[in-house]
Amino acid sequence: MNRTMNFTVNQKDFLDDLSALLAIKSTKDMESAREGAPFGPGPLAALEKMLELGQREGFRTKNLQGYAGYIEYGPEEAEDYIAVIGHVDVVPATGKWTHDPFTAYVEDGTLYARGAIDDKGPTMAAFYALKALKDSGAKIRNRIRLVIGTDEESGCACMVKYNELEPMSLFGFAPDAEFPLIYAEKGRIHTRIDLPAAEQEAAVHLSEFYSGERINMVPDRAFAVLTGTDAGQWLDQAKKTLKEKNVACSDEKTEKGFKLTVKGQSAHGSEPAGGINAAFLLASVLVNVPFPASEKAFISFLAETLNGDFAGERLGIAFSDDISGELTVNAGLVRYNAGKGGSVSLDVRCPVKASLEKIAETLTNSVEKLGFSIGELGKTAPLYVDPNHPGVQILKKVYEARTGQKNVKLLTSGGGTYAQFLDAGVAYGACMPGYPYTGHQVDEHVRVDDLLLASSIYADAMVELANMEKIRGN
Repeated sequence: MNRTMNFTVNQKDFLDDLSALLAIKSTKDMESAREGAPFGPGPLAALEKMLELGQREGFRTKNLQGYAGYIEYGPEEAEDYIAVIGHVDVVPATGKWTHDPFTAYVEDGTLYARGAIDDKGPTMAAFYALKALKDSGAKIRNRIRLVIGTDEESGCACMVKYNELEPMSLFGFAPDAEFPLIYAEKGRIHTRIDLPAAEQEAAVHLSEFYSGERINMVPDRAFAVLTGTDAGQWLDQAKKTLKEKNVACSDEKTEKGFKLTVKGQSAHGSEPAGGINAAFLLASVLVNVPFPASEKAFISFLAETLNGDFAGERLGIAFSDDISGELTVNAGLVRYNAGKGGSVSLDVRCPVKASLEKIAETLTNSVEKLGFSIGELGKTAPLYVDPNHPGVQILKKVYEARTGQKNVKLLTSGGGTYAQFLDAGVAYGACMPGYPYTGHQVDEHVRVDDLLLASSIYADAMVELANMEKIRGN
């Protein structure tokens, strides 16, 4: 590396700008979506905030119909550009936080807020890196474009639109994962499994079941409402079992019936075993309740088919390879309403070598044998970039030079990033090795020094990539 920059960040300026971005509640809100704000006012406000910062620093900026935008530096006449793709939408701040999740709070050098690591903090680190590149006056061959997405957490429609409107980059990275570098990401299947309602007489009914806010989160809360003459008796039994298991729960009598709520532990949907799925906790204490057949089938599917089987063995879709490991299954959204039926939305992360079509076919057959129907299967292809790709090698060497580490091992991941929307691209930071990744969790946090180090790494990477030559065949 011969272009390592003499790079420092003004920590106060960085935290001031980041705090303003973190204060924006940029969760997707389709009920408030409109032209120019396709995912609601929050994601648009966060996008506009980043573009405002870009304009403040004298960069070229563009808003792409509210879906995405970019901040660009480098010779306008350059044929190619390097993409650095972050996102400013966030998942809901569920659970009980120690501090307001949308007010940045720093304690002992650690920043707490929703979006601190996923992905507003890393996106701001990339922005300050771009600022450092501009301030340095370094001569570069390619343009560097910081692309800002607004729908990463629930569909990535922003990047579909971006690729419709803009040319493909020469190479790129997403600052939305872990260092040193992720060169392979699992493919994804998102689907909803439906169970129709059936009218049957019984002394106890499942009137309602609700858990989860996003398909790619392990739900940390679930509630069920029981009705009928024996409902109170069975609710008391469920409470007793939960307390014996030391599971936090609460109950109340409502107009709809007896309501029982349990608490689990949230985690990223790509690592379902790292959380405690509240829907499974609740279903496991309701599985012996003498519900009518259709309601019983719904609870049994949660408690006996899905509960604890994060590899999909019982569904017949288990698969593993030598690149990205095991397939995982997360039941992110669970709904049941008397008279309407139930649904369970699954986030299936498929290893790089797996056939998405075969897994989808097997899943459909397994579900139908259980008497359920399966909805539309949304598929996202896996990512794999040859570790010897020149862009990958540049990023690896930059990381090693900045950290003093040697011969670092490159990573694979079950998480999906915007890198999957690039012809050639990887995920690159900003979570440092050995530090827990807390995206999608209560009290999400990151060390401030880690973000500043990431920013310096990104600055060096931008210099190197901005002078990368086009690869034959690109």
